[in-house]
Amino acid sequence: MKKQPWLKLRKKTHIELPLEPPILLGSFSNGEFFHEESPRERKIRSMILNKADENARRVGMDRREFLASSAGMATSLAVLNLIDGCGDREDGTVNPGAGGQSSDGGFQVPRDATMDCDAAGQVLGAKDFFIIDMQTHFIEDEEIWRERHPNGGAYSGNGFASFINLDPNCTLSDVECIGPARYVTEILLNSDTAVAVLSGFPSRICDDATMCTSLNSNDDMAFHRDAFNSAAGGSQRVVQHCQVAPNDRWDLQKEMMSAVREKYGNHGWKCYPPWGPSGAGWWLDDALVADPFFDHCRALGEKIVCAHKGFPLPGFDRVHADPKDVGPAAAKHPDLTFVIYHSAFEAGIVQAEYGSRLDAAGEMQSVDRLCKTVLENDLKGKNVYAEMGSAWALVYQSPEQAQHYIGKLLKYLGEDNICWGSECMWFGSPQPQIEAFRTLTISEELQTLYGYPPLTDAIKAKIFGRNAARIYGIDPDAKRCKVDTGQLARLKRELDGEFGDRRWAFQRPAGPTTRREFAKLQAWRLFQRRPG
Repeated sequence: MKKQPWLKLRKKTHIELPLEPPILLGSFSNGEFFHEESPRERKIRSMILNKADENARRVGMDRREFLASSAGMATSLAVLNLIDGCGDREDGTVNPGAGGQSSDGGFQVPRDATMDCDAAGQVLGAKDFFIIDMQTHFIEDEEIWRERHPNGGAYSGNGFASFINLDPNCTLSDVECIGPARYVTEILLNSDTAVAVLSGFPSRICDDATMCTSLNSNDDMAFHRDAFNSAAGGSQRVVQHCQVAPNDRWDLQKEMMSAVREKYGNHGWKCYPPWGPSGAGWWLDDALVADPFFDHCRALGEKIVCAHKGFPLPGFDRVHADPKDVGPAAAKHPDLTFVIYHSAFEAGIVQAEYGSRLDAAGEMQSVDRLCKTVLENDLKGKNVYAEMGSAWALVYQSPEQAQHYIGKLLKYLGEDNICWGSECMWFGSPQPQIEAFRTLTISEELQTLYGYPPLTDAIKAKIFGRNAARIYGIDPDAKRCKVDTGQLARLKRELDGEFGDRRWAFQRPAGPTTRREFAKLQAWRLFQRRPG
């Protein structure tokens, strides 16, 4: 079995690593919702630890090292299959057919992969997909920001020294947990992500046409984009949005958009329709608010609109989290590209067949609402894209729900209109999310019952990166060549060789893991303001 040297190289002063599964379980948050650990998750955790103990004994391996291995990840996915009744064996593993896949759907984990790292590696990482993560975040404390670059200057030190943090021990009280060092480490060094999109947060606009918040303003995002790419030897591994709130003093928002576009350039405009300076949101098909914004997007030559829908943050207008405006807006503005963040997902809504989960008023909920507005406006395969951030992180704990979630998006939006997103740093490294999606298939039964297409490797390649590459005008093959030969990729290979390639295995979520921490983060966001 393949060893993980980083487990042996840890300092004695480090806190002992928790004995946990390598998948995202327990209580966690993306800063917008708080997911409370469920009894089902506690059962999953117990079953994974028991199965890992059994398999580790069979192969003569320490249980902690087994959990940190690819076989530990395969075992975890097999347990998820078992809980949901997927897989065609009693232990949740699959019996590959002639095409190498089971017909039962779920995570394709052959039995030998749960006890052999080489076999597990073939399942989890054999397909070298080009991955563009359309939704990544971090935040930085005001004091730390000003200490590091009081006049917009560079970080102290050279190369990657200022950006790397390989210590998995983090607590929310230390903002470095979700700061730039963790970002580079987890997104670009501890995952297979090729290009990451750095996105911001809603904020009031100041009188000088800048964002009033210190939580990664447009200036901050551009600074970090350039710093990361410079440290990577000039290879463009990070692109950034420009955060816009067209319902907050539009004349200043327009001035800010022009300044950001001219000074930094940007890939897309990020907006939060459920947010407003007085608490009220806005609609994407509101001619008075949205149309001037869209017109200015065109005038500046950047026609990608990334809109938050679904999860309403505390204090947000829940009504305007509804994606019902997406279809009319996209139909009215066919030259614009609308990327709907989170796929309009709502926490706590079970993913099942389209139209089967209605609220008290008989209305559709969650992803179904996005499918509905696309269907009603005949937009399949056109200019509306579903982004998977946080939605996938929640549904992959249930392979049955995961199949419905992906199946509905494929059926109603189309295979060319789904984009990968992880919303990490909040959840740590996106690698477990990546490995889970690599192994997912949709069962023949669900395909027959609900008209879902099969989830093939060709479709996964589109979702992982080729759809986003088309939106951004990136040649994925040429880009992959530059990424693979870049300084950051060389460093990743060196770290993999010295420490092992699964350094994320025992990570804790970088975001809040208790309701107290979640409330603390909201309070910190509320009172962090730039002077002036």
